[in-house]
Amino acid sequence: MSTPNAIPSHPVGKHALVFGGSMAGLIAAGVLARHFERVTLVERDRFEPGAQARKGVPQGVHVHGLLTRGMDILREIFPGFREDLKAAGSNFMDMTGDHAWYMGGHWRPRTPCGIYFYGQSRPLLESVVRKRLQALPNVAVLDGREVTGYLTSADKARVTGVQLRAPHDGQEETLEAELVVDASGRGSRMPQWLEALGYPRVEETRIQVDVVYASRVFRRPADFVASWKMMTIAPQLPVERRLAVVQNIEDDRWLVSIGGWLGAQPPMDDAGYVEYLRNLSQPHIYEALKHAEPLSPINVFRIPHNQRRHYERMPRFPEGLAMVGDAFCSFNPIYGQGMTTGALQAQTLGECLRQGLGGVSQHYRQRVGKLLELPWSMSTSGDLRFPEVEGKRPLASGLTDWYGDQVQRIANYDEEVLGTFVRVMHMLESPTALFSPRMMLKLLTARPAAADLSRQPEPTFATRAQAA
Repeated sequence: MSTPNAIPSHPVGKHALVFGGSMAGLIAAGVLARHFERVTLVERDRFEPGAQARKGVPQGVHVHGLLTRGMDILREIFPGFREDLKAAGSNFMDMTGDHAWYMGGHWRPRTPCGIYFYGQSRPLLESVVRKRLQALPNVAVLDGREVTGYLTSADKARVTGVQLRAPHDGQEETLEAELVVDASGRGSRMPQWLEALGYPRVEETRIQVDVVYASRVFRRPADFVASWKMMTIAPQLPVERRLAVVQNIEDDRWLVSIGGWLGAQPPMDDAGYVEYLRNLSQPHIYEALKHAEPLSPINVFRIPHNQRRHYERMPRFPEGLAMVGDAFCSFNPIYGQGMTTGALQAQTLGECLRQGLGGVSQHYRQRVGKLLELPWSMSTSGDLRFPEVEGKRPLASGLTDWYGDQVQRIANYDEEVLGTFVRVMHMLESPTALFSPRMMLKLLTARPAAADLSRQPEPTFATRAQAA
């Protein structure tokens, strides 16, 4: 796999400001550092040294997926980032070789594909990105401050900065900037602030999924021997709605997330948490965890809906303003697209800035509106398979769902189909790759008997007793 080239510098202005120290905000600030003399990152939380969970990232203690496309963008912005992350303790896992993956009613082949999933806690990942960002000489971080509104030109056609307040003492200040980027998450107040300035309310699309998941850290038993670094038990949609993932993270620990759609609340007590795993379609994660020592409380996170704000449709929008990450669009986190999509938005902002600062807000929101079509469709198409989920379904959704089921079925024994699916999943190829003439021929001519994996071995692992 080729090494991404560093993003070239292309100065267009003196000062840019990002508010929100999310992954999308950190990545956007890194991009802006190539285009402005100074960049300021504003965050309400205090950044503690090291890999510490933050109040402003309520989902930060759960399994996070940094897809290969997201890693490639981080390597472009921060050359050497991949090596830094590995040195910090991340586990690099081949998506099919190191991943025991039960999906579509069968175990996937365990042949290495060269596409990696990066296993670490969200606080560790964020701390490595933040460390690289803070090492840039033209980046300043103002933590412990929140943005309370915009500064604008007299005609309100341009945002010229922000109003700040320190929550601990109420002290207020203003900070001017030629470009302000909102990375404050799905609770962003941009819609209300724009309305207060006389702009129309941004149109929103919501698809109610009521996803609940509960995560816990366990100590990996010293005498546990396994052939995998990550295991996923995925449901057959729409018949099943429960999911479980266990992955190796730093310091020889396991991070486990369990959950499901439509309010399938996991138990909150020790015994119930493990018992929930026993009742999945496969018992392997239960067998691995029943002797493991819990190291953290059970942390629960609920996301009621997919949320997309259509800023690209607004007839009027101020210059000098942009948004990245969940402030623009937030997905069902089960699909693991959020961080990588935020990185793609930051990358797009940089590409727009290479054309100059003039008109960047307009160019950017139009381009991101198109960019989001693909991940939004990939995420919501799975959710819309549940008849209880309300939302507009494409006219050909029945045919598309059938075709997707065939992809999943044949991926269970055809390494080429599996490899293409993984590349699409990691946003390295468009989903249209699954509709190539060669792929369609495979799917339409596959013999049903070939998909029978009843004699295939399940992922092997040795429990403590077996290892002894």
